[in-house]
Amino acid sequence: MACRTSFLKAILIILNVLLSLIGVTLIALSVYELNSSTPGTFEHIAIVVQIFVGTFVVLTSFLGCFASARVSLGLVWSYVICLLILLCLQIYIIAAAHSTDYVKRSKKDFLAIWADPRANKERISLIEQKYSCCGELGYHDYILMGRGIPSNCYKLFLRHAEFLFTEGCLQAVQAHATDNVVIGLIIKWMLLVVEFAALGAATHLGITVRNKLRRERF
Repeated sequence: MACRTSFLKAILIILNVLLSLIGVTLIALSVYELNSSTPGTFEHIAIVVQIFVGTFVVLTSFLGCFASARVSLGLVWSYVICLLILLCLQIYIIAAAHSTDYVKRSKKDFLAIWADPRANKERISLIEQKYSCCGELGYHDYILMGRGIPSNCYKLFLRHAEFLFTEGCLQAVQAHATDNVVIGLIIKWMLLVVEFAALGAATHLGITVRNKLRRERF
């Protein structure tokens, strides 16, 4: 019994360390994306949700480590409840991620910004520097509008031909969204697998501790 409890404790601690690392990675990536996302867009909202989930994952992993170290029945079951909540949230997020066309959403958001380039000058500038792109389809968009190519269409804002961004921002934004979807799904599925493993180990530990306490009473 003691060996089984020690084994489950070790497994839980390892799983919770993994959970915390994945959670911190999710938060770090989300914060990085948040700084360059446009407030109010679908991408911005999704990033905020990811930060919330990542924070909840980290806090839950801390609870799991503490519960494992103390072998407290109350803490273990509290941890199990948190994992169940997290799993439900995670399953919903994965289902939403698979059913949502993030590339189409990113295209729609960008076109809405590009519809009024003068009013959204700063936001377009941020996008062009972030994705190393220029205009909607290319730098010639500015020429067609009768405007000069802005400095934000150049690397480091240096107006030299070799530093000019030739790719259009519409394509760049969609490519970035595609990459984000792939990376996001990998992290989400990893989280789900680790959470299920932690739930199984925690439940087993809780049952083991409960049975031990019952035997001690009688």
